[in-house]
Amino acid sequence: MKKYKLTVFAVLTALFSFGAYAAFMYVYTESKFAPVRLFADPLQNAPSSAWQPASGQLFIHQVNTVRRAKNKDARYSGYELDILPAEEGGELFVAHDPAALPAKVKLADIFAALQRPQDKTYWLDLKAELTPAQLGEILQTAEHFNIPRTNLLFEAPAGPTAKMIQKKGLSLLLQIPEGFDQDGKDPKRRNEINREALAEWEEYRPAAVSASFGKYSFLRGYFPNMPKAVYYSATRRPSLKKTFMARRMQEDPSVKVFLIDEYTW
Repeated sequence: MKKYKLTVFAVLTALFSFGAYAAFMYVYTESKFAPVRLFADPLQNAPSSAWQPASGQLFIHQVNTVRRAKNKDARYSGYELDILPAEEGGELFVAHDPAALPAKVKLADIFAALQRPQDKTYWLDLKAELTPAQLGEILQTAEHFNIPRTNLLFEAPAGPTAKMIQKKGLSLLLQIPEGFDQDGKDPKRRNEINREALAEWEEYRPAAVSASFGKYSFLRGYFPNMPKAVYYSATRRPSLKKTFMARRMQEDPSVKVFLIDEYTW
C-alpha cells in the first residue's frame, strides 16, 4: 500500500509539474505576440508576387546533412537548406558556413535521401551571390528529382541574385531590410524605415519577406498583409514554446511559412 501511495504521489506530482510548465510556456508565448506600440499608421498594401505554399507552413531549420534529411522525412513537409559555393562562381554545396564545406554535401544528396522529394517544399537560404550558371544548376537538380519550381523558395538579400530570381519568376524570400526593428521610438525614423521597406518590396515583388521572430511584431504591426516567412531558431532544445508559437503563426494568414529548429538530428 505504501508503494502504491508513493507511485500515485509521483504521478500526481509529475502531472502537476507538467501542467504548471505548460501554463507558464503558454503565457510566456502569448506575451511574445503582444503588439508593438505603433509610431506610424499601418500600411495595408502588400507588394508581393502571387504565391501559395505547396506543402503547409511549418519548416525545419538547417537540413544540411543526409542523416537529418532522412530522420525528418516523415515529420516535415518543409525543409530549410543553406546553399554555399566552395568559391566564387564555383561548385555549390549544402553548407551553413565554410567550416561545413569539407563534408561536400550536394543538393542532390539531400533530395536522394528522401522517399518523395517532389512532395516537399524547400527554403533555400543562399549564403552568397549566385551566377546564372549556379542558379541553373539548382533548377536542373530539382528537375532531375521531379521537384516543381513552385516548391523552391530562394532566400536572398536585395541584390543581383534576388533580381535574377525575380526575373526568372521564381519564389523569392527577400530578407528584411537591415534595422527594420530599430526606429528608436522616433515616428519620423519609423516612417523612413517603412518607406524604404515598401520601396524595396515594390521593386522586388517577393513571394514573402524573410525575418526573424524578433522582427515579426514590427512586420505584423506596420505591414499586416505583407506575406511573411518567419524563422525562430534560438535553440534546438525541446520546448512547448515552439508548439505554441507554431500554432499562433498558423493563425496569421500573412505568415506563409514558419521555420523552427528541432533537437534531434
